[in-house]
Amino acid sequence: MIRQIAFWAILVVSSPALFGQETQSTGTFSYDPSFWASELKLDAEQRNRIQAINADFYEHLKDRPNLEQLREYLHTRQELILDTFHNRQKRKWEKIISSL
Repeated sequence: MIRQIAFWAILVVSSPALFGQETQSTGTFSYDPSFWASELKLDAEQRNRIQAINADFYEHLKDRPNLEQLREYLHTRQELILDTFHNRQKRKWEKIISSL
């Protein structure tokens, strides 16, 4: 399951570059916090919630969304995942992302 998530996350983030589409850089990238579950100290409920959010996101990808829809789905996914974090986890997540 984690490998599938990683594959799709990489594909989504890199797809405009792979297919030669010009895009405006928004300066935001969407990463899957499941890879940093131990550093974030995610509990089982949070991990399950993130998996459900990701599953819903990947279902939307099956419909082959256009670039604008994809950006909207990524933004929605990011907001939903952030809503699963506690304040301390949000701060830790910001540190992780800024180090990438």
